[in-house]
Amino acid sequence: MKIYSKNIHSNLDSLRIKDSEMHFYENCIDSLSGIGITKIVPVNGINIDLMYIKNNNILFIKFMDTTEEIYSILEDELLEVMEEEYCTLKENLKIYNLDITYNLIYIMPYIEIDIEKNDFINNHIIDNNKYNQLINDISILDKYLMGKNDDVILNLFRFYISPEYHVIKKDNKENTKNKSFKNILFSKDEYKYNSLFLSPSQIEKINSIKYGNTLFIGPNGSSKTTILISRAIKLAKLYPKERFLFITYNKQLMNDIKNQISLLYKLPENLDIYNYHGFIFKLAKDLNLVIDYNKLKLDFSKYFRNVFLQVKNTLKEKKIYKGIFIDGSENFNEEEINFIQGILFKSKNIFNISVDKSGDIQNNIKSFKGFWKNITFDDVVNFEYNYKQTKKISSFVNNFRSNINKYIESLDNNLPNDYYLNTKSLRCEGEDVEIIFVEDIEEKIKSIIWEIQYLVKQKGFNYSDIVIVYPYNKRKLKNGNMIYFQYILRKALEESDIPYVYSNDELTNLSNKNGVTISNIYSINNLEYKALILCQIEMLYGHYLNDSSSNNEINNFIKNLNMICTALTCALDKIIIVTTFKEENSDIIKMIANSL
Repeated sequence: MKIYSKNIHSNLDSLRIKDSEMHFYENCIDSLSGIGITKIVPVNGINIDLMYIKNNNILFIKFMDTTEEIYSILEDELLEVMEEEYCTLKENLKIYNLDITYNLIYIMPYIEIDIEKNDFINNHIIDNNKYNQLINDISILDKYLMGKNDDVILNLFRFYISPEYHVIKKDNKENTKNKSFKNILFSKDEYKYNSLFLSPSQIEKINSIKYGNTLFIGPNGSSKTTILISRAIKLAKLYPKERFLFITYNKQLMNDIKNQISLLYKLPENLDIYNYHGFIFKLAKDLNLVIDYNKLKLDFSKYFRNVFLQVKNTLKEKKIYKGIFIDGSENFNEEEINFIQGILFKSKNIFNISVDKSGDIQNNIKSFKGFWKNITFDDVVNFEYNYKQTKKISSFVNNFRSNINKYIESLDNNLPNDYYLNTKSLRCEGEDVEIIFVEDIEEKIKSIIWEIQYLVKQKGFNYSDIVIVYPYNKRKLKNGNMIYFQYILRKALEESDIPYVYSNDELTNLSNKNGVTISNIYSINNLEYKALILCQIEMLYGHYLNDSSSNNEINNFIKNLNMICTALTCALDKIIIVTTFKEENSDIIKMIANSL
């Protein structure tokens, strides 16, 4: 039997692998045909250890380590609870309105039960005697199968009861393919979406939730956000009476996460999703604090901090959430994180944060160590696989990161080993990354237009598959003049009848894009596109370092490199870099060229 996934390391009662469960896997898994999906929460508050699918038959299995001593004391009460749980499961699964057949059994290998006692015991409980028979003859499990289901209905049912094991994509072309399950195509509000089942290693990470502090560390594209979303959904279903918080720094990522969860599982009432500033304002409103919006317009940072301090002092020791998830925590500072962590329950809480140090483009760089070094973590989860980029793009980005490290080392400086992390692509080989050198901005614009038309007419891309990225919308030159690159680009696209959209906080990976996206790096760092055209690297301030460079200059240079890394990780299938700088003009361009 192929199983998704039994390698789970959790200390939550509802997710940990029980002794009886492990014994079953060790003795039966090789004899079973079909597929097993572990730790399903088909309806709120009810967890199933294993969903066994054989020839489109569904069998829910729950393992119980109940001993003879406990059973002899609680026999009637325990059986009553089990039967009530089964009835509740049946009643709640009706909401999906599917013609689906399934059964639920409880495996209790440490007790003996009088099977003649009632039909529920006979049809839904495997005690010690039955279990020993099952170990010797696995076909006994077949008698509990209730009937074959239609393939389409079964796939839809699987999606409804385990949404946290899926990820939603905008189009019908998946990045990685799971051969065990068909993708689910559906439409909502006239948009088409594609639901992909996650890999065994991803499901292992989803279910290996531990109490206390957990650090997710890995570069962009390694599925950190996907796993955080899945954990949030899982816990919101497991503990429907508790509250959970999912928080990001920027609004665009928050909107993307909201869209993903709403398509997977609607929006659970007990899961709050906010960006950091929106969350502080929400708390201020709940606490009836007065907010002067005119002062916010005059000096947002200064007055926001005033609001934050009022919220912090008013809440003090108030505990609100059982679990908190922070995505992109490299963009937060230590004070902000400490405040968020402080509103967790004091015991049996769950605090998960994700980190990509090279994703820091908010000027938090300083020592390069990261504030999270001051947090004691009960678990550290490393992400090394790249689920979205082709092998050639992933290799190019890895080479660029390695070249950055070599460059910094050549100046007798060292970055932490986990600052620029490499990934292993799980996708196809793909096309080469291209660098196009041009003489001036006029030739650059012509080259960009030509590349777009080539991608669409010759390579089969849609306009919505393409993004043009530049560091800033405008830049002041040394001579005092201002260059408005976005305006120049927009005018050229209009003259060439190429439709385009601006990237903003509301644009997400699941948005319907009616043209090429144009964006600065700050507005694109959470989005994905099949083709990336990166230009105007010349706009970055500082293109080289030397032995006399100050710490401030080094920090700004690293920030520039982080901006390049952020842009590159938006590309799925194709990268084209257009620049007027040659290698002798820019150490950044030299590192890029040496990464091919």
